[in-house]
Amino acid sequence: MTLILGIDEAGRGPVIGPMVVAGALFDSSTLKALREIGVKDSKQLSRGQREELFAQIETIAHSVHVLLFHPHELEENLTQIELRAMSEVIQKSRPATAVLDAPVPPGGIPAFANRLHKMTGMTNLKMIAENRADANYEVVSAASIVAKVHRDRAVEELWKEYGDFGWGYPAEPRTREFLKKWYVTHRRFPDCVRHRWATVQKIIYECNAGVLPL
Repeated sequence: MTLILGIDEAGRGPVIGPMVVAGALFDSSTLKALREIGVKDSKQLSRGQREELFAQIETIAHSVHVLLFHPHELEENLTQIELRAMSEVIQKSRPATAVLDAPVPPGGIPAFANRLHKMTGMTNLKMIAENRADANYEVVSAASIVAKVHRDRAVEELWKEYGDFGWGYPAEPRTREFLKKWYVTHRRFPDCVRHRWATVQKIIYECNAGVLPL
């Protein structure tokens, strides 16, 4: 049995909600099954398709590991957080090969991969780190689906408390409107918000400068 691990994240860019890092571990003999069920980059799938594939991935996978980081845990450099998270997933999974979607520009990938490899302490580990690995490797596509489904479900739980603010991305009108109204009303942001994000700082500035009504 040869174990191959795919690693990806969901929720790196949103201003609201958690970031999720997921690892999906497979026996190399099951990779054909991933192709047959239509696994691909989660961003190319509808929410319903992701949920359906997620259930099948859990059945096919040797194991799945998910790490969820709440906004208060995302105050430092996200790349460093992902580095530690990926190392933890690899050490828990103990694969022969780890394939990951690198969260750094192409020029920074060798240094990132080298540091990650050292952190794992697994000298015999084969590592493949690429940008857009979620579109090129089924194991990473599977991990991206797992991460996205877990993040979507976490956001849905937040909707129950705060109402539908969208998916928490800065470009979403619903998200920006929610943040503005909440700050104007409460003069602070709830714990589900990443306080250091530029979108949040801009709203605080606009309120204090009188651009937004108090």
